[in-house]
Amino acid sequence: MIDYDFYINGYLGSLIPEKAFDRVAARARDALARIRRQYKVTGADEVSQKMALCAMAETLYSYDGRKAGVSAATVGGVSVRYESGAGLQKQLLAQARIYLDIYRGAAI
Repeated sequence: MIDYDFYINGYLGSLIPEKAFDRVAARARDALARIRRQYKVTGADEVSQKMALCAMAETLYSYDGRKAGVSAATVGGVSVRYESGAGLQKQLLAQARIYLDIYRGAAI
């Protein structure tokens, strides 16, 4: 659905190197398919979908180098919170919402 040429010239992206693009683009397509199963997506023309996929691919690429770990800590009272995949899923949804109309609701 998207290729590196669109990413560079249409989306004007620069974060993802060409050799990594196909891998993260495929993961972005899978993530968007999951969002479509969970939410109602409307007003999605082809360009909007491509833009959303590019934004999601950049998010996935930026998460690739990160390791799950402590996301918050409190010394007094000893409280520790660990990152989970839920944070990534929320960011992917937020990126898709920039370009697509997404809401939870019944299909008409």
